[in-house]
Amino acid sequence: MFGDQLEDLTHSNAAIGWFKPLWDQRMMLSQDYISSACALPVSAAHRFFVKEDVQAPTCIYELILLMSLPPDTGVSVEKVQRITMRTATGDWCADGDARSQAVQNAAPENALVSAGPFGTVQLRWPLPQPIPKVSIIVATRDKLELLQTCVEGVLFQTAYPDIELIIADNDSRETETLEYLDEILKDPRVRVVRWPYPFNYSAINNFAAGHALGEYLCLLNNDIEVLEPQWLEEMVREAVQPGVGAVGARLLYPDRTIQHAGVALGIGNAAGHAHRGLQEDEAGYFAQTHIVRGTSAVTAACMLVAKRHFDAVGGLDEDELAVAYNDVDLCLKLRMRGLVNIYTPLATLIHHESKSRGLDFAPEHLERYMRELAVFQQRWGAAEVVDPWHHPRLNRQSEVFN
Repeated sequence: MFGDQLEDLTHSNAAIGWFKPLWDQRMMLSQDYISSACALPVSAAHRFFVKEDVQAPTCIYELILLMSLPPDTGVSVEKVQRITMRTATGDWCADGDARSQAVQNAAPENALVSAGPFGTVQLRWPLPQPIPKVSIIVATRDKLELLQTCVEGVLFQTAYPDIELIIADNDSRETETLEYLDEILKDPRVRVVRWPYPFNYSAINNFAAGHALGEYLCLLNNDIEVLEPQWLEEMVREAVQPGVGAVGARLLYPDRTIQHAGVALGIGNAAGHAHRGLQEDEAGYFAQTHIVRGTSAVTAACMLVAKRHFDAVGGLDEDELAVAYNDVDLCLKLRMRGLVNIYTPLATLIHHESKSRGLDFAPEHLERYMRELAVFQQRWGAAEVVDPWHHPRLNRQSEVFN
């Protein structure tokens, strides 16, 4: 059982509330967000101190991990929706090395554990051998300057060794683009599939997914710019874990502020990008952009999902959510099947958001957007629901968790 807490800001009465999400096993491996305000059943905890062949846990954080990680799961975790205690200034991000050691002691031996920023922990699951093939799907129409940056990042700046790139061409007309598509087909990792119909993001990606040979699909916008060669490897580490649905990356605007760090249902009575606009290196709301954690949804601007899971939920909704909210809808359908969606900042890319097709609120798109918004709100109760990683006391009209 755990609750929320107040973090002192000064010696005055000023404090900020850490309104905790519901239980998130993956988040707990990244950050000790419970130990300062929890109650544990003595009978369940005692057995970890009497095992002769196991070292006793060194702190409450390690004890909670041992109680909740397989094979010792069996303790139910409940959240108390109220402030339960006050902690000292900086306590939430102190002792990062000790927390990393606690995770190292509790996690499987083959996991790689290191200290992260603001007292967090970076745990990397091992990659399976052989590694699974990933089909990277990029939908595009002309905009060669964007497409070329994206494609070259995938083919020449990505370290993952087993990929295929499927470019879904939505009726490009410009000579330069068509010549470029012909040229890159010389790379055996590349295929181009044609979708010569009106723009329908869901239908284009579903069509391309039907041609994919990989065990995993990576939906990638054509306005994505690769920054780090390990981005796909880090996403695969999470996606191959049991019970995982979609995995999303940390996406930055060109000015290095946060564009995507997970999606929270109910923000704006629809769905919002958590912590949007925060500086890349800021702590923000208790370092939430810096940790691998669960999330209700992730954006399909850069999303990795097992093809079997994608197919099981019927892919993206091309009938009622052709452009907006189809990725969030997909993630929520995965959650309905008992899968967990994951956000990882260990994969970070630049997203030149909406440069290829324009904004939903542009006059020519507004009617379609409002229709799709209504479908999404009705389907998922987005005008009333509180996201498990948000909180009833946080502002539903703000993406920065205040």
